[in-house]
Amino acid sequence: MGSRLINQKPRFPVVGTSWLFDGWTASTPMLVLVGAGAVALFVMPSVLAPYPLIVLCYALVYAIACLSLNILLGTTGLLSLGHAAYFGAGAYTGAFLYRLAGMGSLEVHLLSGMVCATALAAVLGFFCLQVSRLHFAILTLAFTQIIYSAFIGGSFFRLFGAKGWSLYMLGGGSMYIPRLTMLGGEYAPDVFIAAFYNYIAGAFLVTFLVLWRIDCSPFGKSLKAIRDNELRAENIGIPVRRYRWVAFVISGLFMGLAGALYGQLNRQITPEQLGWMFSAILILATVLGGVRQFVGPMVGAFAYVALDEFALHWVGTRNMVMGILLIAVVCIFPMGIAGTTVAVAHHVKRLAKKRFQTGHKSPLQ
Repeated sequence: MGSRLINQKPRFPVVGTSWLFDGWTASTPMLVLVGAGAVALFVMPSVLAPYPLIVLCYALVYAIACLSLNILLGTTGLLSLGHAAYFGAGAYTGAFLYRLAGMGSLEVHLLSGMVCATALAAVLGFFCLQVSRLHFAILTLAFTQIIYSAFIGGSFFRLFGAKGWSLYMLGGGSMYIPRLTMLGGEYAPDVFIAAFYNYIAGAFLVTFLVLWRIDCSPFGKSLKAIRDNELRAENIGIPVRRYRWVAFVISGLFMGLAGALYGQLNRQITPEQLGWMFSAILILATVLGGVRQFVGPMVGAFAYVALDEFALHWVGTRNMVMGILLIAVVCIFPMGIAGTTVAVAHHVKRLAKKRFQTGHKSPLQ
């Protein structure tokens, strides 16, 4: 009996694609909700005025970034203080292609940003995952600060010769990109944001579906097992380091997508988007929504953008007002907005069930 258990193959997938499709039919209600949400998203350009639509664009881009970060933070249990590097890589790649090669296609801008961010995450993730969880956070911070320094000091721009250095001298590390073409067509300023919104909404839906599919898959369950007990996960046959690296690369890919979208939306790319303070903002937004609920990072991103927009009414004391609002939200929702909401709903459900059972007891009992 003992030898049979020892020789038994682990149930966790090591290769293949079955982890992506197992249990798909069990998630049909969620697909219905996503479909309804998709319809609501794509009618927003005809409902909202230009400025609220721009704010919604920022919220969706932040939601993509926070969802991608949470595959490490909430699902795998790894705190990355340097994910702004992949966000910035996604933004800067398309800007360099436009400035140095004249590439003005939005599709190329997005694809190149994702490829660059994924490659960077694959390399840096390999080194960061050689150490413990605590030192992992330190290494991610160190690599990000190195990249940030290379941009703020101009070292990276020197790699492109005189033209690269002139770009640095022109903006001090910042880069401006115009409105890019979409599907080969140019859009006037008054209709550009509505057309670009469709790209952002589509990217958000794809990110949501893919990461949710991963979260519900055997691969996602394996990541949660690693998060809860790394030693036990390794003993039952889960390749811990390999799975962490794959999660890191997936996170970097979608973070690069968010950065590329942000670059075109903001049209002003700065080294601050590579720094650890921007990583802290993404972590804050993710924790604000709740890291243990899949929709938590999305809720946190929308909440952060809403709070930041509300704090704009106090121009001189904006940061102080924003800090007070964040403290209030954290005190009211200690497990994040989504986490606390789910916990309260479960508690109310248990109370209602208990009261129902008590009220239907037989008088003879």
